[in-house]
Amino acid sequence: MANHVYFNISVEGLNDEQWSALFKSETVKRRNYMDEEYEMEELLEVHEQPFMSAVERTYDEDGWITDSYSWYCNNIGAKWVNIEEWENHGYISGYSAWTTPYEMVNNLMEYASNKYQIELSAKMTYEDEFRNFIGVDYFETYEDEDGKYYSAHDENYVDGNDLNRVVEEHFNCDVSNEDFDWWDEQENQYGEMQEPSEFADDVVYEFFETGEWTR
Repeated sequence: MANHVYFNISVEGLNDEQWSALFKSETVKRRNYMDEEYEMEELLEVHEQPFMSAVERTYDEDGWITDSYSWYCNNIGAKWVNIEEWENHGYISGYSAWTTPYEMVNNLMEYASNKYQIELSAKMTYEDEFRNFIGVDYFETYEDEDGKYYSAHDENYVDGNDLNRVVEEHFNCDVSNEDFDWWDEQENQYGEMQEPSEFADDVVYEFFETGEWTR
């Protein structure tokens, strides 16, 4: 089973109408635990979204993308991706397999910039579900001499071992020790009692906020 990588993407430079036009959804009927029918808005698969329309693909006789695994890896950045939130202006959240959907963001940025003839910027924060790695990526579009917009991608990746090192220094502990528990309060370097998991969260969210790893 693939590790989930959870991501949050914020895009600057589009208004509500422009943002909504990048996505396509459909109304579907579902049943709840009481077997009551209800309707909900469901996003179509990522490869069916308008912002992926400029990417070439071929289909087999059953209507599936030819070699979909390679297509997703090359054009999304991961072998699959699930978008959970997209309705709020400028914000996307979801999860993908093993790695981030950075190519999806590049495609979204280039498509929107070329469609509306404007420069855009975006920030993506992400973490592996076991925090084997965390990161903050930045994206910007720029216009070339022919009037076409391209996306530039800057990555700030932090290995999980670096996060563990910070925790070990803060608590004078060994996180690989079988007796170590992330959710048991321990005395930190300031003589205060604190859960290592809580401290790690603070470190990660500070990194997400600033985009700089200073530990």
